[in-house]
Amino acid sequence: MRLLALTLLLVMHGLCAAQQGSLASCLDKLAPDPAFALLARKLALGMATGATSAMVADTSLANNQERPVIAEWAAARAECLKADSRYGNAVYRPPLQAFGIDAENQVMAAAVELYDRKISFGEFNRRREAIAQELRGKTAQLSRQIQLQATTLEQADRQMREREQMQRDIDEVERQAALARQQAEQAQAARRSGADVTRRYQPTPIAPNRNCFRFGSRIACTGW
Repeated sequence: MRLLALTLLLVMHGLCAAQQGSLASCLDKLAPDPAFALLARKLALGMATGATSAMVADTSLANNQERPVIAEWAAARAECLKADSRYGNAVYRPPLQAFGIDAENQVMAAAVELYDRKISFGEFNRRREAIAQELRGKTAQLSRQIQLQATTLEQADRQMREREQMQRDIDEVERQAALARQQAEQAQAARRSGADVTRRYQPTPIAPNRNCFRFGSRIACTGW
């Protein structure tokens, strides 16, 4: 059971990372898209923030040409989130995936403010960097927890296997000892049986039948 739990935990961790990578892959495809080229010098268009110092310091608001591009960029990001959310809801929403989607939703909310000219490009970039930093912290903490649980389960599983092996060794020693006792008892019984047979069939001693005769200084005996 512990081994099964360990396996499921590691599989879940791998699946979380794969799903998070799927979202990142989708978002990163937006960066080279020429439809968003107008924003390329003001925003990092992919998954990672990658904002330059000039982007962070930019105090300009979105102009009339940039606003529809921001809306298109936000809509494309929403499609990436929608696809990832559908997969998570159909199976289950692993924590790492949920963290990524939540972070992207915060980016989308900031993008709305950027579009509405409530914040500057620099403010948007700073918020986005703070969101990304928070996501990295949550992801790192969860990864440590998963690794700790996996290590704990692995140690428990190893200890269980060691106890089972020790019990098998003890059982084998007891089996060998019982077999040795059985063999000793059988040998002792065989010796007793052999002694009884020997005593039972021992021939009756024959009385000596010997006659001796003297012929002067000479003696002659017959029989045994």
